[in-house]
Amino acid sequence: MSVRPDLITLWSFLAFAVERFVEIIVSIIPDLHKKRLLGVEMPLLLALVLSLTIAIGTSLDFFQVFSIEFRWPLVGYVLTALVMTGGSNLIHDLVSWVRAGKEAGQARVKELARED
Repeated sequence: MSVRPDLITLWSFLAFAVERFVEIIVSIIPDLHKKRLLGVEMPLLLALVLSLTIAIGTSLDFFQVFSIEFRWPLVGYVLTALVMTGGSNLIHDLVSWVRAGKEAGQARVKELARED
């Protein structure tokens, strides 16, 4: 069984899209970042809702790729949404890591320019 590169690309794009949508919503309504519902942080709930919307709205079930079919199709959509939600956290961490590296590099360039 091999993993299709197009699905990895699709998953990465969707996880990135979910992450960006959550960032945009939280920047529009900053208080959401501090709120919790049933003990769960709102940005995580937003990511789950967006992932569920995408998975159900597009009939995206990653498990079908591996010929895994559930008796109730909704299960595949929900599990796919959970994977996308977790992926959005991974994408967030990667973006933060790249951003921090970029800022550190810019600070180093400014420091070197001052030394000259």
